[in-house]
Amino acid sequence: MLEHALLPLQTDAGDLMMYYLIGALVLLLITIGVAYWVYKDASKRANNELLWTIGVAGLLFLFPPLGIIALIIYVVIRSDVTSGEPSQDGAVSSEW
Repeated sequence: MLEHALLPLQTDAGDLMMYYLIGALVLLLITIGVAYWVYKDASKRANNELLWTIGVAGLLFLFPPLGIIALIIYVVIRSDVTSGEPSQDGAVSSEW
């Protein structure tokens, strides 16, 4: 019974807080990377890049499972043609 009386009632939460901060920092870096990719990809296509970037990044940071679903939805419904792709009408010449 004496050993239970000597246990501290409160523990130092410094380590736990450090793990939360590291996790939040990693999540923030992933969110920034995904938001950058979505913005660059949506600006090449006929999509509203600002709306998609804010939507995917906001959901990914605040609710990661919903953010992953939003990213998958973006990849599925985005247009296939980009404005930066060169088009080729004929055969390639022999010089090339």
